[in-house]
Amino acid sequence: MRSTTNLAWPVTPFGAGQRPFGKARPMMATVALGWTLHALRPAWACMVYLATNSTQVLVLDGQHLNFGFELLTSDDTDQPTEMAERLDDLLVACRRRARILIGHELAPDLDRLSMLTAQRRLPGVDILRQEWTDRATKGRGRARMFDTAYDLGPPAVADLRAVCEYATLQVAVIADPGGGTSVETARQAITRTLAIALVAARATGKYHWTAPLDVDQLVTDAAWDHLAQLVEGGPDNTAL
Repeated sequence: MRSTTNLAWPVTPFGAGQRPFGKARPMMATVALGWTLHALRPAWACMVYLATNSTQVLVLDGQHLNFGFELLTSDDTDQPTEMAERLDDLLVACRRRARILIGHELAPDLDRLSMLTAQRRLPGVDILRQEWTDRATKGRGRARMFDTAYDLGPPAVADLRAVCEYATLQVAVIADPGGGTSVETARQAITRTLAIALVAARATGKYHWTAPLDVDQLVTDAAWDHLAQLVEGGPDNTAL
């Protein structure tokens, strides 16, 4: 399994050395997954972190945004549950420490992760499956949960592209990546996850913008150096 990230933390996104944020700040965490076509295992999982302000709405200036990401991608040598176990560690931390935990139609992904690891308990996945069905209830000591397919208001919108248009986001590579090169998969996975994060950030009043945001350009600006290293057969990109 390969981990590609622009952050300094090796295990948890809530430690003291939070690059690119500079200092500890409240954060929103967003999770998205993609699945292999012929096996019940994730092909990739991506986390995106947006810093928030407890007292004011953050206004974006159009094409500049500091955000953190960690992308996990699988290969043929992985154990079937390897990515699920790493993602579970992240979900445990995010549930306890993030202000808001975000997904887009996340319940089916959680169900599939649970089935994949039926012989081994994953505490983050297990409890999140239960709590995701009752997102309106904010439990003490845990993140608020937000699903961009259902919590923007009626009617529910499963089409992520339509949700992005509603939030004034410009996104070219929003489709769930699959079958492309490692660079294409990485770019699409990060872009898709960041788009979900920004939709929720606007809907919850944490971020605001007036002109349409070019999400593809935001990803290029934040991840160009990491994407450049993801060549076929290139070196492992773990813990960058």
